[in-house]
Amino acid sequence: MMRKIGIVLFCTVFVGTLYARDITESQKFIGIEAGISEVQGGIASEIDGSTSKGTTFGLRVGARAEEWRTLFSVNNFDDEGRNVEKLLLAVDYLFLGEDALVDYAMQPYIGLNAGYANYESLGVDEDGFLYGGQAGIIVDIVEELSLDIGFRYSLSSSDALDHTQDIIFGMDYKF
Repeated sequence: MMRKIGIVLFCTVFVGTLYARDITESQKFIGIEAGISEVQGGIASEIDGSTSKGTTFGLRVGARAEEWRTLFSVNNFDDEGRNVEKLLLAVDYLFLGEDALVDYAMQPYIGLNAGYANYESLGVDEDGFLYGGQAGIIVDIVEELSLDIGFRYSLSSSDALDHTQDIIFGMDYKF
């Protein structure tokens, strides 16, 4: 387990250094997220292979430039004895520069996510890597606040957890 955590931290630092210059020059934000999630257990057992649906809550921090957004999020899903805790790093490409949608104050995005998950269910407690993609729209409500509506799909390297899919509603405070 320590090896897995070390690899996740190394990847996070590596990707962070790639975007360090852009992050220092871009607009930073902190926020919350809530959503509707579907968690599919792995094929380890018939009972654990079932699907659970419920709500997920989390915190997020990141930086947003004209064409890119980097986002770290931590969220938790807890429903019917299943608990999934996720730590994700997401890099998104923002379509259409801010100038193109100045009248509408919104930007569609598509991106990739990678991270770490802990899955607990019916006596199973297993960790694994997550990787996947997401797409959505960022809507600037006022200068300091934005709303993020998106879909996130992540596969897992764990035998106990197959995948998660989330419809996420995020609220970010830009500073």
